[in-house]
Amino acid sequence: MAISALSDKLSKVSICRGLSAAETHELAAIAEQTQAAKGSTLFKEGDHGDAMFIILEGQVEITKGGQSLATMGDGSVLGEMALVGGDVRSASAAALTDVQLLKVPQARFAALLKSDQVAALKVVSNLAQVMSKRLSQVNEKLVQSLGKGARKEELADFQRILSNWTF
Repeated sequence: MAISALSDKLSKVSICRGLSAAETHELAAIAEQTQAAKGSTLFKEGDHGDAMFIILEGQVEITKGGQSLATMGDGSVLGEMALVGGDVRSASAAALTDVQLLKVPQARFAALLKSDQVAALKVVSNLAQVMSKRLSQVNEKLVQSLGKGARKEELADFQRILSNWTF
């Protein structure tokens, strides 16, 4: 796919919200188009995180510890923690269908960010919003699951984790 066609697809993705056509083109220029066959693994929990992926076409299942967390489709972003400091993958990703992907290597994105390109700064801002929304959903599910017959010890452990949550 030509960079201009790729830029058009990227302009519809949430992490590219607010990017000009030229800025979207900058992101497309550092990305690599790739594909994964149905049933193949994109990455495994614990692997080194070296890139973020954008699903152009198809569906991917995200799992952690063998538990399904989400099914993601066209326009979804996965592995984004690799761009903002995640050394290891926190979950696994497998193709549920044949998948067309855009891979944004961490090293290339870091170089774009280091050069103070506005496109990279906007993407980081949009990634923060995506990650914040996902964290909020996880918190909601966790509280719901703990509330369903949770033991006092589990709730106390969770409170300790939140109390000591530092970065």
